[in-house]
Amino acid sequence: MIRRDEALIKYLRDELPSRVSDVLSGDCSSVINGLAKLCIETLNKSCNALGIECVGDEVSNAWRVLEGIIGLSNEFVLARYMAIVVSSEFIASRASPVIIDMLSRDLLTCIEKIRVLVLKMVEVGKPWRETYGLSD
Repeated sequence: MIRRDEALIKYLRDELPSRVSDVLSGDCSSVINGLAKLCIETLNKSCNALGIECVGDEVSNAWRVLEGIIGLSNEFVLARYMAIVVSSEFIASRASPVIIDMLSRDLLTCIEKIRVLVLKMVEVGKPWRETYGLSD
C-alpha cells in the first residue's frame, strides 16, 4: 500500500533538486560519490510511504526499495543504475574522469527517475503502472 507522506513529498519536490545541484558543483570523484549517497538516501526515505520494511544497512534497504519501485513502475533500468550506486566508490577511485562523468550522468538520471516515480506514486497513492495504465 502506498501512502501519502508530506515530508517525503517536500523532500522530493524541494530539497532533493537543490542537494543534487550542490553535489554537481564538486570534482568528478565527489560527484559520483555524492550522487550515489543521495540515491541511497532518497530510496531509504521512501521506505514507509511505499510500504516497504527497511531494517538493516542503508544499501540493502535501498536495494529493497528499488526493487519495490521497479515492481510498481516496470522501470527495470533502475536496477542497472543501482549497480553504479553500489560500485561508486570503486569507480571514483579507479576510473578515468571521462568514465566517471558518464556514470555520474547515469546516476543523475537514476535520481531523477526515482524522484519523479516516487513523488507521483505518493501523491496519487497508487502504483505508477496503475496511474498510467501500463501493463505488467
